[in-house]
Amino acid sequence: MSDAGAAPVWEQARDWETMRRFVYYQRENFVGAELIEGRDVIDYSAGLGDLSAYVDSLSPASLVATAPEPHAPRPDSLPESATWLTGVDAGHISSALQPESADVILARMVIQFPTTEADAVDVDEILAQMHRVLRDKGTVVVTTHSFFSLPRFEGDHSEADDHLAAVEGDVAPLVNMGDTFTRGVARETAGLIELIRYLGLPPREGPFGRTGFGLKIPMLVNSFLRQGFRVEGVDEIEPFTFPIDLKSNIVGLGVTPTELGIRVMDIKRGYLTSSEAGDPYLRPSILAAMIEEIRTLIPVTAVPIVRIYATKK
Repeated sequence: MSDAGAAPVWEQARDWETMRRFVYYQRENFVGAELIEGRDVIDYSAGLGDLSAYVDSLSPASLVATAPEPHAPRPDSLPESATWLTGVDAGHISSALQPESADVILARMVIQFPTTEADAVDVDEILAQMHRVLRDKGTVVVTTHSFFSLPRFEGDHSEADDHLAAVEGDVAPLVNMGDTFTRGVARETAGLIELIRYLGLPPREGPFGRTGFGLKIPMLVNSFLRQGFRVEGVDEIEPFTFPIDLKSNIVGLGVTPTELGIRVMDIKRGYLTSSEAGDPYLRPSILAAMIEEIRTLIPVTAVPIVRIYATKK
């Protein structure tokens, strides 16, 4: 039960239980049994508990699922055998978890949110704390939105805090243009703006004076190296597919958002668990076909999701 007057839990405030099915899959393509079986695993910032439920099916020695909010309710999908630990925010990972207590830490779509602004922490500090919690040769697997910048049709650089409003002002007159290319770029950009606002992605400095969102992968790799990890692999495993203007676009389809989200998840499962998806040369065409099929159901904007797999030296 949440504390009176406490800040809302992110998953509840954003109706993440509904939206989750639209945006990513990340189970078999995120981590396999060879890494989990017989090991002590932490699912950092476990969200709805769906990844923990999958990990539990792979027979870990133990499983701890965490939430940053001190009052976060235990997810319904979390297995009874898993330990639910709340109040593990980005600044207190190594104080909330025992040093050298885990063989594997999983961090799915969470490390891109903390920044050096205000009282939050940066990625380097998060990885340094995870390093302390891992045993020697322990493994961390993270995924994140790849860095992307928003185009400006007019003007040049704008400050980070007004960038979205400036871009939105440029885009609004173009979303119904007769020119197909201009209309497509404008609608895709409008979708990215909606994604950023929904997720609360913090702005970051980008190239050529543009504000960007997500993490720059070369810088993230360097963060792993600086904090004493050996990077074993970096790959784009799937796109983050955010439904554009879901409430309006679902009208007349005869389904609820939950039902439509289940359809999207089924499409993703089919493509992402196929043998072709494991081939790096075939994967781009597989992902393109997947997005095209999803767009027959609902308009989406897509951003690459990058996975980094690293071990503690």
